[in-house]
Amino acid sequence: MVVIIPKKVYLSVVAAAVRYANTRIPKGDWLEVSGIFTGRNEGDDVIVTEAYNIMHQKLDKDAVIDQYKWSDEDYEALYVIDDEAFSRDPPEFVVGWYHSHPGFKVMMSHIDIRTTLSYQTNNPLAISLVFNPERLMRQVEKANKKGDPDIQLKNDPGFKIFRLDDVNQGIEASYHTAEYKIEGFDSLEQVVAEMTKKFMVEVTNTFPKEKVAKTYEKLIDDRITALDGLLLGTEEYLTTLTHRGEKARIPEVLENQSQDIRKSVAETFVKIENIKLFLGFLEYKEKKSIVPQVEAVLKKWDDVVSGLDKKLKQLKKKF
Repeated sequence: MVVIIPKKVYLSVVAAAVRYANTRIPKGDWLEVSGIFTGRNEGDDVIVTEAYNIMHQKLDKDAVIDQYKWSDEDYEALYVIDDEAFSRDPPEFVVGWYHSHPGFKVMMSHIDIRTTLSYQTNNPLAISLVFNPERLMRQVEKANKKGDPDIQLKNDPGFKIFRLDDVNQGIEASYHTAEYKIEGFDSLEQVVAEMTKKFMVEVTNTFPKEKVAKTYEKLIDDRITALDGLLLGTEEYLTTLTHRGEKARIPEVLENQSQDIRKSVAETFVKIENIKLFLGFLEYKEKKSIVPQVEAVLKKWDDVVSGLDKKLKQLKKKF
């Protein structure tokens, strides 16, 4: 049995987990996340096609047991997603689930076994993926025994895929790991390099766990303000050159300033592409309200940039 995982699915799992467990968040406040996979079975192999981020653990430092529980809304989302998957051509269905173990060992707890049992009872090939972002970033696994040193890893994508040996054993069932292949990368070495040096950093800096729309609105407003400042500064500089009788320098200065302005615009578009990517990694129940808000924010930027060439031409004509 081999589980095929497209790059976009892997990115979704990583983004969801890192969003709630990263260097900007105190480790004691890291939260588990959970989601489901849709796809199909081909022989004994599982072809995953989509990942849907569903929920995150609620933080309660006074609780004896972590509050990790799906809401009625989350279960309703599962049923809707399953129905939508079945309507595809060819039909697909929920092929398993995933959750994160932020900062602790990649394994299956009794609760995880119970959850996996519910999936694997209905679909014998169903899978359970457990991901730890710290395992990926540091390339270490927690020791098997308390007090022992961490286990050093190499080119590890931060997760394992598990399956129950015998569902008839119920919650007492043992489990084993399944083989997998992550598509879209040349090697596991490339996986680790891209995730730790770039993607996880971008998630940490640009994918907030709360106030998503307001965060992106502030980012875009700040970039618009910066762009307006560059345009105003350019006009003031050209005015100064005119008053000094240095008009001969204007074409060169205008060209240099225009390059700076376009560089700022290009940098903003990179940030916007990340924002658009991260919108796809929101929890299912978040998308209905957050996506339209962020799209309206991004339109503000598009409207400003659409008039940029005209403003630069007006400056050239004025001076």
